[in-house]
Amino acid sequence: MIKIILFLFILIFSIFFFNFINLIIYIRNLLLILILLFILNFNYLNWFVVYRFFIMDLYRYILVILRLWIIRLIFLININFNKLIYSFLLLILLNILILSFIVSNYFMFYIFFEVRLIPIFILIMGWGYQPERINASMYILIYTIFASLPLLIILFYLNLINYSLNYFFLFNLNLFNNIVLNWIFYFMILFAFIVKLPIFLFHVWLPKAHVEAPVRGSIILAGVMLKLGGYGILRSLLIILKFSNIFNIIFFIVRLIGIIFISILCLRQFDLKILVAYSSIVHIGIIILGIFSLMIWGYYGRLLIIFRHGFCSSGLFYLVHILYERSKSRMIFMNKGLVYLLPKLILWWFLFCIFNISIPPSLNLVRELILLINLLYWSFNIIGLLMIGIYFRAIYRLYIFSYIFHGKFNSYLLKIYPLYLNNYLNLILHFIPLSVFILKINFII
Repeated sequence: MIKIILFLFILIFSIFFFNFINLIIYIRNLLLILILLFILNFNYLNWFVVYRFFIMDLYRYILVILRLWIIRLIFLININFNKLIYSFLLLILLNILILSFIVSNYFMFYIFFEVRLIPIFILIMGWGYQPERINASMYILIYTIFASLPLLIILFYLNLINYSLNYFFLFNLNLFNNIVLNWIFYFMILFAFIVKLPIFLFHVWLPKAHVEAPVRGSIILAGVMLKLGGYGILRSLLIILKFSNIFNIIFFIVRLIGIIFISILCLRQFDLKILVAYSSIVHIGIIILGIFSLMIWGYYGRLLIIFRHGFCSSGLFYLVHILYERSKSRMIFMNKGLVYLLPKLILWWFLFCIFNISIPPSLNLVRELILLINLLYWSFNIIGLLMIGIYFRAIYRLYIFSYIFHGKFNSYLLKIYPLYLNNYLNLILHFIPLSVFILKINFII
């Protein structure tokens, strides 16, 4: 494992000695080999100490594979500008993300958690679509740094009283006898992660970042970056387990209302990228429900959602990018009637839309059943809100699919060109994990 990490670092500096075509082929093949090595040579059922303060378990193992796979898919997209710098940033980001998941020290996790903002900030600022990318990149920087400052104070305090920030020593602490101080501590330690996920009421920066980021930045945000927030909440809840049972109900209520509100908001969006970004917030809300239930089935359901969301949302962003490349617009009104012009693309839009609403035989069906059983066991009184949320989540997916491919098309779309082989390959590699892993569900559960 340590050899794989060192090899990834060496790869960062070796990209300057290749021409662009050989570089992309080299990186694609290497990442494919690393994915196979992870799958074949790791005992993912138990804790696995990699090297002193590097550890691995099932949750980290799944997320590392997800990152390798998503970054490899990004290199399948044609890069037409500043090739070496762009590849350098992506590989730097990949190493930071892997290190943030395998470290066993909370402060080291915090360092990598914050450093990963630098590459994504440069990607949005340097390769965004419009001049508003400056505001979007500043939004994500200011929001996340401001939210992380309370966590830094908490880490200093924990180190002062516990003399260690190792995950194994920070478990089920009882720090204060005052309920107000416990609530402040609870909120401060979670605030950094609920903003970076983000959840409802803290989600303002995410649509802006998705709209202004290039397609590779959107895929990174949806498929890779947002999972760090869920991982951070999981580790933090283990520290504050004693009073999580008291305060988690507040986030439960906010998330159930947020799922319904954001789903209704999706029905009035006319920008395809904003619609997919808001739908991502809805799925993040379901992840939060699984985490805050503090039950084993919530853990497995959340793990399935994270794995599925990484491929399904990034696949939808890539489909929006395919339309934008051909029609030069993300507006729903400008991309109508595409069934007559791009009949092959309709299959992929249909598959990703229905897989996003948990139609069998998708992996989403398993996680939906697991989480619904878990949440109803936690409290049967929320069944009404869950039914409304599930209904509206299906409605806006069917709305976007029917509105794009049916109706009368604009005359300027007659010059639209068909999909390339590379587009189909990228979509297939997004789709395979969503459909095949249901045959091997004991791989995760």
